[in-house]
Amino acid sequence: MLKGTIEWRDRAGDHNLRVERLEQRNSRVAVVISWADRDGTRHEWAQLVRLRDGLIIDMQDYANGDRALRVLRRRRA
Repeated sequence: MLKGTIEWRDRAGDHNLRVERLEQRNSRVAVVISWADRDGTRHEWAQLVRLRDGLIIDMQDYANGDRALRVLRRRRA
């Protein structure tokens, strides 16, 4: 998941991709990443995934990491 995002951002001319936050609650994991565009402006994006037996069985994208973390914290696994 993250490898493909890094490759896609590199092709778009973005740089300095990094994981900003990672939080797990039972079978759910929120991953928040950020990157800098060509002008140096930072952008953020997040995914909330649900795992079963080490495989992703559900994935939701969020344009805002704080929102993804709020959803993670209020939902039951």
